Amino acid sequence: MGLTKRKDSYYVEFRVLDNGKTLSLGSEAIGGKLKRWKVGSSNKTVAKQQEAIIKTDLMKGIVKSDHDKPLTFAEWAETYLELEEIQRLRSRKDRVNVVRLQLIPFFGKKHLAAITPEDVEAYRGQRRKYNGELPQLQTVNNDHIILKHCLNVARRKRLLTMNPATLVPIPSANNERDRILTAEEWQRLYEAASPHLKPILLTAYHLGQRLGEILNLTWDRVDLHRGIITLRAVDTKTNKPRQVPMTPQVKSTLIELSKVRDIAHKHVFVYQRNPVMEVKTAFRTACRKAGIENLRFHDLRHCAATNLRRAGVDTTTAMQIIGHKSPLMWKRYNSVAESDLLVAANTLNTYLSNTLITPADSRECVEVVSV
Repeated sequence: MGLTKRKDSYYVEFRVLDNGKTLSLGSEAIGGKLKRWKVGSSNKTVAKQQEAIIKTDLMKGIVKSDHDKPLTFAEWAETYLELEEIQRLRSRKDRVNVVRLQLIPFFGKKHLAAITPEDVEAYRGQRRKYNGELPQLQTVNNDHIILKHCLNVARRKRLLTMNPATLVPIPSANNERDRILTAEEWQRLYEAASPHLKPILLTAYHLGQRLGEILNLTWDRVDLHRGIITLRAVDTKTNKPRQVPMTPQVKSTLIELSKVRDIAHKHVFVYQRNPVMEVKTAFRTACRKAGIENLRFHDLRHCAATNLRRAGVDTTTAMQIIGHKSPLMWKRYNSVAESDLLVAANTLNTYLSNTLITPADSRECVEVVSV
């Protein structure tokens, strides 16, 4: 504590206690933290006078806390991006781009608590691409979702009493996809894939895990004896732990990978002795070689959900394997193809053919009664 001389000015330091509203004089013994004030003068006499004034104000408890100052959206947004829960998101890079390149330029100077639903609507209305063209609705919705989460975290930390972004509806983009690979397409894709991509594709197609869950998978989560992959809450998008049973083919593939694993790495899926970070290029190349169009990696999750239903796995169990929280989301991922409808019709025909009373039997019964 005391005065410190720097090139530009004297500085005054005191240990203070901060109750969120005002600062009071404290000590290290009771948890006081050092706070520094710039005097603005290189004159020691002036600095001592300023030191006495600050000390008196601290003893009176009239020095305002920094936390009591209105927080701008820009200040909070930068804090938000540095939070641990945001740092570990696989989508953090995209989130940083949206926050810094879109949200901060529009909301940045506004006080956090002063943002209104009308401001959110205005943002949606003015959102443009870098070339000035209108973006797709899903792009605007994605910005809105990130803004809503950013403000929800602020509310959780008691920086807001109400989240204005939740009061503005997010219109449906109607972007549900129903791209499901046929058995023949899957075989072509798998055979065309590079060696390091094959086990990743197989895990996604058989088990329906999200790409992030697959690429972040570590050997301590894989029980080859029981044939179970255990995902912690921190590993999943829904923040809920789950156990995923391996199919025999996935299990045998992981057993082979375990035999050649590099003990320097804990990750299951590696390429050139480094954990696989993304598969965009390898996946695009495999699709091109296999002659498969309009397929995204995430569509393999749809394939897994549909195959589970076709295999007769009950909805509750299938949702647990895939990691869906609601039946509505399960239905969205569970596609019904024309072949499924034909199978259903044949199954119904088999059932009706095996019933005890057929239409022909019914006519005979009527005739007997008439006699």
